[in-house]
Amino acid sequence: MSGFEIAGVVLGSLPLLVVALEHYSDGVSTIQSMRKYETIFEYLHASLATSLAIYRNSLEELLSPLALSDSQLFCLLEDIDQHAWDDPDLIKGIRSRLGNSYVPFKSSIKQLHKKVNLFGHKLQLDEKLKPSWVSDVGVVDTQARTNFFRNPLNRIRGGFKSDKYRQLLSSLQDDIDRIASLTSGAMALEPLRFDRRRKANTAYRKYCREYAEHLYASLNSRWSSPCACHCIHEANLRLSLHKDDTKRAVQFHLVLSSEMGLEASSAPWSWRAVDVEPSVVANTLLVPHTQAIPQIVVPSTFDVQASWTQCVVQATRIEDLCELLKNDHQTACCMGILDDMDVKHHVHAATLPKTSELLQQRTTLQEIIDHQSGTKFNIKQKCSIALVLANAVLQLYDTPWLTGDWSTKDISLFAQSQEPSVADQPYISKRFTSLNASTPHRSNHRIIKNATVFALGVALLEVSHGQPLRTFALSDDLDDQGNHTLWTDYLIADRLVEDIHKRELPNYANAARRCIHCNFEGTVYSLDDDDFRERFYQGVIVPLQKDYDYVVGDP
Repeated sequence: MSGFEIAGVVLGSLPLLVVALEHYSDGVSTIQSMRKYETIFEYLHASLATSLAIYRNSLEELLSPLALSDSQLFCLLEDIDQHAWDDPDLIKGIRSRLGNSYVPFKSSIKQLHKKVNLFGHKLQLDEKLKPSWVSDVGVVDTQARTNFFRNPLNRIRGGFKSDKYRQLLSSLQDDIDRIASLTSGAMALEPLRFDRRRKANTAYRKYCREYAEHLYASLNSRWSSPCACHCIHEANLRLSLHKDDTKRAVQFHLVLSSEMGLEASSAPWSWRAVDVEPSVVANTLLVPHTQAIPQIVVPSTFDVQASWTQCVVQATRIEDLCELLKNDHQTACCMGILDDMDVKHHVHAATLPKTSELLQQRTTLQEIIDHQSGTKFNIKQKCSIALVLANAVLQLYDTPWLTGDWSTKDISLFAQSQEPSVADQPYISKRFTSLNASTPHRSNHRIIKNATVFALGVALLEVSHGQPLRTFALSDDLDDQGNHTLWTDYLIADRLVEDIHKRELPNYANAARRCIHCNFEGTVYSLDDDDFRERFYQGVIVPLQKDYDYVVGDP
């Protein structure tokens, strides 16, 4: 038995051993010449019962925060189904909780299992850890018990091995105490681990944001002014669910497009997919927009994508990206490096579905919502798109990718079926023209404290209702001529968010409410502020992540 199910086997075996010792204590009390050993077995019984309680409490302490269902906890702790302990998701959760203590924890349980079996062997118990005079239903055969203890060999064995029983019990207790110590120690360190992980994730998100901004600048410098092909280029940046893997290399997945401009007779290429891995030029700092965010230096712990290690050294400099993209790479391969002043972008070709299918199936989240006409998204779709958008806000806020006036029309999807849905991978789309740098953002009323966060709240409401916000407008939300004003979106959103708890999970509803009202218990409302960014993470992303993990079954 090599899996973690051994923890359940031990949990089921220890009570049987406790009952067996109780039968031994009762048995020796019936034999006049063996009553002096009664206190020994009573001590063994009481000590083992105490150790069982400590072991069970340790397992319960380990399992409690894993958000397991009542039925699953019952199978693990009460029904003691050993196969329930071998569930991969459960083991993943336990491994995460124990951290570096997982291996010694598992080793201690294996040792404990061996000693339980050894104890049973020395007590002459059967394979079910039951004395020979006790039936399968627990009935005691008194004559068989008397015969057992009157047997001279058993009497000698019981008397002369009592010290060895104590030694074995002491060793068994040491294992249980070690398991309890590993569990309590890991739990005590959990807040510190969480804080370190939070800080690492905060730093990682900053790196992602700065890299994304540099990637946009790199593409914009090449395509904002018409290149030799006189075409209009667009980049679609894939939005991903962030995972707590802060040592992995930062990598962006892009779908690039080229459309005919006024002076172009044809587009040299239509759609291309690329993966981009950025790296900072030696001795260069990524300097953020404001002094509120400290300067960022890429740490040496970031790993280069394993499959790219060989080609990154030999990759050539890309002189003309548009010209290079004319080659339709059918397989993933190195295309070269966009060598800019501060950041190098290592570009790899990726595969795409057929071009015609992409052209026909590309849509935006806004178009999907318009198409829904009030039809609800299923819960998995809502949890997925909500978490993706919330992560996008934290990673891309106030960058050219995600400006303060963003909306669901900026989120593109390349559907893999005839009916596009939010279950397909979302992208944020940006077109490169000479107007990019001067495009004004819509002004916001002072009541909207953070336009980017408010836009996320609006998106959550639209996904919840399956309808655009504008369809809920009342006459009081408009001016005297029936036109939208600076107040209109806020008035509609404020009214809808008051009742969202009636239609959504509490975490989703609370996240939407916080975004609309920017209610994060502070006086600073900029995502450049470390405290506000952390409150946004805890108040929006964490609860949405919990809903998503629950829906997809990830502990």
